[in-house]
Amino acid sequence: MSPIKDSIVVADTPVYFRGIADPSGALFLNGNEVPIYSTGVFAAPLHLQVGTNELQVWHVSGVDTLRKRMVVVYERPQPPQPTAGFSIEHVRILPEGDVWLQPGDALQVEMKATPGMEATFYNGAPLFEADTAETGVAGIYRGEYIVKPSDSLKAQPVLFYLRDGATDKTVSLASSQRVTVLNQPHVLTGLTATGQAPLYYGLGADRLGGAKMGDLDSLVKLEVTGRMNDMYRVRLSEQTQAYIPVNSLRLQQGAHFRPYSLTGSWSVTSDSTYDFVRIGLGERLPYTHIVQQHPTRIVVDIYGAVSNSNWITQKEGLVAIENVWYEQVSKEIFRVFIELKERQLWGYRVGYEGNRLVIRVKPRPEMLDLRGLTVAVDAGHGGSNRGAAGMTGVLEKDLNLAMSMKLKGALERAGSTVIMTRTRDQSVSNGYRLSKFRQSEADLLISIHCNSSRNPLVQGVSTYYRHHAYRSLSQHILVEMRKLGLADFGNVGGFNFILNVPTEFPTVLVEVGFLSNPADEERLLDPQFHGEVAERIVDGVKGFLAEVDGE
Repeated sequence: MSPIKDSIVVADTPVYFRGIADPSGALFLNGNEVPIYSTGVFAAPLHLQVGTNELQVWHVSGVDTLRKRMVVVYERPQPPQPTAGFSIEHVRILPEGDVWLQPGDALQVEMKATPGMEATFYNGAPLFEADTAETGVAGIYRGEYIVKPSDSLKAQPVLFYLRDGATDKTVSLASSQRVTVLNQPHVLTGLTATGQAPLYYGLGADRLGGAKMGDLDSLVKLEVTGRMNDMYRVRLSEQTQAYIPVNSLRLQQGAHFRPYSLTGSWSVTSDSTYDFVRIGLGERLPYTHIVQQHPTRIVVDIYGAVSNSNWITQKEGLVAIENVWYEQVSKEIFRVFIELKERQLWGYRVGYEGNRLVIRVKPRPEMLDLRGLTVAVDAGHGGSNRGAAGMTGVLEKDLNLAMSMKLKGALERAGSTVIMTRTRDQSVSNGYRLSKFRQSEADLLISIHCNSSRNPLVQGVSTYYRHHAYRSLSQHILVEMRKLGLADFGNVGGFNFILNVPTEFPTVLVEVGFLSNPADEERLLDPQFHGEVAERIVDGVKGFLAEVDGE
């Protein structure tokens, strides 16, 4: 499988020798034996030198020897070259994409052009050459312009200029990105278009998306202060801003005031299944929430709210909440504290009923035993979403389902009610999975996956959580999974996987092993191992429940 041809040229390292061979024989690479697993899979790193690398491969089975010669030429990538002649090679506005800015914002740009020249851009703002030790090439120019109220760009490109002082020649190039200056006489506002509209700290992203502050209910009013490509920048308070996808916010037409409301009266009640904190507001304001520990508290910040609450009515019969209070921490941030009776949080949800902000808090189960608990089990991927693939051709979606069905059986034998996202090979969107589990009012969520890496030597089991209040569950499961002899890839927190996002119940993602690693793939292909995985996860849940019961 790699190298893919008998003679190849590569410019990127590391490169790995991997594929499938008859496991009854012995495999050698340049005289060194390469282990073949029972699946036939083998993998080893290639230690390449610049230039031609000859690989002598042979496989010995009894009296038969199969030999193969391979050549890998390693050519280091050519360093970037300065712009030739007198020209501008390319320009860009930072961040990428079209931008909306308001007075006081910095318009930041970069240009690659002939080194050693005079460079300017919008309104004659200067550009300066960056240090070649940082950029790796001469002729990278950078500049910044502070937007003024008098600027009137409306979806227009920005012109860049390069001047040769010796010949007085000038060339110019317009950006493909367009800039709009928000200098309207009133604030620009929008309403969230759907429930669970995501708020992000910044514009950074990876394969799981950017770092999230949280989600907002529908029809929450936000002040828009800019746009960067497909994200609106929104103002929460004087010190706090956030970003929201363009498709999650519907801009309001005409003149509107920025989000603001006096707080009204409170009520703290219980229906014996959940406790509720209800706070009256004049409109749906944005909010964020976190969980503090030692003692355990839910803390909700409401932006644009000013205290006018003269009483908080707390009814008898609360099952999860010990006490509630508030602070006006700044002129635009109203902070709600909800102290819980138990150290372990079992779930909460924040949203609106009309213009009342409601925090619903879930109490601990009556019995801290798998009997009577409702456990959601998610078999990752499925249908057209195959997930990763092993070197044997096995698909992650099939292994996830096989292990999840074993887990379902083990949990049911322990007395739990189990809710599955799928029990067969079918396509299931992550949105559907999340909605189903939220509606099911599950007590716990366990998502089963297999990991993968470009490096076939990386291996091991790992568990993932997003909210620190739910870390203990992931830790207990990892401890039990390590008893299977799997390497420790770690307990990973703050993880932005969509099924780690809910606050309504403790959640854990279990990455059982690496399909890209021969040793892990060998284990993952064993049906007996699937049953062992299920039993270890059940034992991990039992350990979590026992710890909570002893607190």
